[in-house]
Amino acid sequence: MTLKDRDILVWLSHIGGINYKTVKQLLDYFGEIKGIWEAEEKELFIALNKNRIIADKITQNRNKSYLEKMNLKLQQENVKVITILDDEYPEKLRCIYDAPFVIYIKGKAAFHLPLISIVGSRKASPYGKWAAYQFAKELSKWGIGVISGLALGVDAVSHKSVLENDGYTIGVLGCGVDQVYPASNASIMKEMINVGCIISEYSLGTPPLKHHFPARNRIISGLSDGVIVIEAAEKSGALITVDFALEQGKEVYALPGNINQLQSKGTNKLIRDGAKILLSIDDVLEDLESKYTIRTQFKRETKQELSQLEDKIYTIIKQGQIPIDLLVYKSGLKIQELSSILTVLEIKGFISQLPGKTFTAN
Repeated sequence: MTLKDRDILVWLSHIGGINYKTVKQLLDYFGEIKGIWEAEEKELFIALNKNRIIADKITQNRNKSYLEKMNLKLQQENVKVITILDDEYPEKLRCIYDAPFVIYIKGKAAFHLPLISIVGSRKASPYGKWAAYQFAKELSKWGIGVISGLALGVDAVSHKSVLENDGYTIGVLGCGVDQVYPASNASIMKEMINVGCIISEYSLGTPPLKHHFPARNRIISGLSDGVIVIEAAEKSGALITVDFALEQGKEVYALPGNINQLQSKGTNKLIRDGAKILLSIDDVLEDLESKYTIRTQFKRETKQELSQLEDKIYTIIKQGQIPIDLLVYKSGLKIQELSSILTVLEIKGFISQLPGKTFTAN
């Protein structure tokens, strides 16, 4: 039976117990992909450092029937498969250490966009959830895609914000793309498939095993142009993503937090150790502008959407967070007139109101 090298990679990824490290081990031994398909069991046994279980699985599932069932399942689930041998494979991911040989995609892949990942605590504080929502919302307005891991807390809030603000988002899973984990994110995941995508290096039917999640974090950072950390305890999964990002040469942005909160200890330590402090979306945009055309296009659209008076108020607020009494003074408007304009700006998504009748630009 004649197979293409890419088909063999997809087949291998379906065999339980085989990951990218196992594939690399086999390639190092045989020198070519087709050698894995053609090898006798005793050769596989040696190549796998005498791992009889994996060698048996490979030989038992190396047949036409297995391949047909595999391909039928992928078609039924409407899953696209890209291998590292394909031109469509994302270049950002191709460059990382231990790049996945195969990725499974449900939805609309747009890896060419500027992409920023947002990660953080599953037990996010109200401040953390607010910040995740706001930064995801602002990134969406600038046409920047948001990547996260579809976990509880910061991940879920970030994805939800993008969906509510007509942006693009990618969820990287630690299980097959036909699995829903956690179950509470089922509706978010369904909507993401319609307007963004979910991806995984794990084949269909793969359950969300604990050791999959640290491994998938290298993909989150690998696809990104930078990583935003909203909240993280000192020993947090989000910090694993940071480690991968630093290895990959990606910029890390950390949101400062209350020094008395456990969720802020990791992010504050990142800032102390040299991560960029995240105070506004401009901290991210400044770095992205060297690679992408972002700000110019958005400004052009902004001017078309605001009236002269709205633009005047928006320009004042863009200078920094401002309470309403100072805004009244700077604008020269009566409080009733100003309140109406602020409401319109908030509805249009240009500003947000903070506690104490203070306003900030998005």
